[in-house]
Amino acid sequence: MSTLPPEAHLVQAMWSYSTYVLAPARALREAGVPVTAPPVGDEPVDVPRPGLGASFSVDRPAPVLLQEPTEHDHLVEEFDRMGEVYDAFVRPFSEPIFAEALDVMRAWIAPDARVLDAGCGAGRELRSVARLVPDGEVVGIDLAAGMVNAASLAARSHGLDNTAFFQSDVGSLPEAFTEQFDIAYNCLAHHHYPDPPRAAAEILRCLRPGGVYCIVDPGPKWFTALASPLAAWADPGWIRFHTPAQFRELLGAAGFARTGWRELLPGFGLATGQKRPHQAGGRARE
Repeated sequence: MSTLPPEAHLVQAMWSYSTYVLAPARALREAGVPVTAPPVGDEPVDVPRPGLGASFSVDRPAPVLLQEPTEHDHLVEEFDRMGEVYDAFVRPFSEPIFAEALDVMRAWIAPDARVLDAGCGAGRELRSVARLVPDGEVVGIDLAAGMVNAASLAARSHGLDNTAFFQSDVGSLPEAFTEQFDIAYNCLAHHHYPDPPRAAAEILRCLRPGGVYCIVDPGPKWFTALASPLAAWADPGWIRFHTPAQFRELLGAAGFARTGWRELLPGFGLATGQKRPHQAGGRARE
């Protein structure tokens, strides 16, 4: 019987899936072979230009940490301890997924865009986006202080000073974020959100009118049915996966005008929602 901890089995499963499913699927796609289902719903249109530019990275070069505990701190205890090593564990799995997502998202990211990473973890995806916005910035939030500190150190070590980092619960984002972002995204973080409706409402508040919210996560029913038992056993802080229909329902209920789903690679996709062009940012329901 294996003596490995559950988290080790999860890492093995992720690396195996990347090797035997994601990599071949990417190769087939490059060869012109369809490997995913057609998109559903409505993609963003007329994304506002110019972008909002840099602000938080100028005013807050050091990580901003919470001074009081939150009701969800227990969900990130494991991540708090793994800040410096987490990236090495997940990179072979997350890197190809986010690369596919960014190929789609870059059409909505101007060089002067202000971008919110709503669950930045150790910051690998955030650094990729920061390189696309030399005249803008990326602001990363995470509830785990260890992740926030690790992401900030990594960004600075890569010479990316157009970044800022806040410790924050995605369901209670800083008041100063209201209507301050052109685009918000998260990568493989949404299934850790304890209150997805509140998180969606908070993201909506923080987007400018016409802004776009992108969620990179598992989606198809066949994958979520297979992966949920393993995630519940081995993934620290896992809450639940959403299907494409559930993502669109969630975003629509939060007030997003255009919602859609695009499968990126087998099992994983990009859910999108666009704020109405003249929609004011509201507060999440208490």
